[in-house]
Amino acid sequence: MRDRRRNRGSRNPLSIVIVGAVFLIGTGAVFALGYLIPSAQLLTIVLGVLVFVGVTLAMRMIMGSAWAYWYTGPVVAIALIGTVMLAEDVALSQSGEVTKVVVVDHKVEVKTRHDSSSSRSRKAYTHTYTLERTDGSPVAEPLIYRGKDGFDDFDEGDTITVLIDPEGTAPTQPVDDVDLGSDIGVIVTGLVASGIVFFICGIVVLLRWTRSPAPQIVR
Repeated sequence: MRDRRRNRGSRNPLSIVIVGAVFLIGTGAVFALGYLIPSAQLLTIVLGVLVFVGVTLAMRMIMGSAWAYWYTGPVVAIALIGTVMLAEDVALSQSGEVTKVVVVDHKVEVKTRHDSSSSRSRKAYTHTYTLERTDGSPVAEPLIYRGKDGFDDFDEGDTITVLIDPEGTAPTQPVDDVDLGSDIGVIVTGLVASGIVFFICGIVVLLRWTRSPAPQIVR
């Protein structure tokens, strides 16, 4: 039984290199999709989730331990979340117009979602803020916030400053929420931490390879 446990996981150092390369390529693809098609935010998130699942499962197989989920998953998730945020903010900062608008309506949609694996249910909140320019002309793209509390400081009748994409491909956002520096910081943190994890895992796999018994020649 002990021998079987010792033999779990990959003994090929190249496997870590391949997974690391796939992770970088996948992260680049998430950024490209979010930047080129900012209106497809859901699709960008789905692609990010697929990259996350693929990398964490691959690391689980390579390391041969469920602990790989815990030391790989969080750092990979941080890098991908930062990538999604940066792609959307870069697209909006380049094409968006800084505009003062008035909040004319605020609606909250609450959906109850049931978990098939549990008797509990959770509520999903979507806040939709209808806007118009200070000259009275309507803004086609509303301000949308998904979360329980919405924008705490925004009420009907308030005048706020937002970034609006004239072509409507990027979602409307408050100017203060578009922070490229913070997005880059999140990505760098995730990528550096991921690189450290991949490096350490690569050393472990390399040690397995060097300690593996030499093949015996049968005469």
